[in-house]
Amino acid sequence: MAKKSSPVWVYLTVLLAAVVGLAMTPLANAQQTQTQPQQQGAQQNQQPITATGCLQKASSGNGYQLTDSSTMKTYDLSAASSDVDLSAHVGHTVTVTGTPSAASASNEQGANPPGSATSNPAGQSQTQNQQLSVTNVKMVSSSCQGGK
Repeated sequence: MAKKSSPVWVYLTVLLAAVVGLAMTPLANAQQTQTQPQQQGAQQNQQPITATGCLQKASSGNGYQLTDSSTMKTYDLSAASSDVDLSAHVGHTVTVTGTPSAASASNEQGANPPGSATSNPAGQSQTQNQQLSVTNVKMVSSSCQGGK
């Protein structure tokens, strides 16, 4: 009967461990690859957004809206704290800085739930505006371009 500490057993044990280790490597890499984009997405959600345009009272609700004059993207605004007074700047051209809400960030990345676009009476599809929690507002002009 052969001893278990013979060079053949040691060689086979090391070989088996190496094969198992190599077989597990792609699984470990796949798991790392999947978690990195999620972490990057969470970091992108926290990046501040700056937009300049005409601040208007929202047509429905108590919020405010601003269409960025350079990108023509419309934002639904809310004050992040009581230090931010959006009501004092309605009808003014302002620059706002804020962070997107989690819901609007997922919509921005194309993760809209089915049926999230609404239709107006004319049958044209409307997409949801990005929600911004405003941390800073700075007046650029006491009026808006185009007489708004």
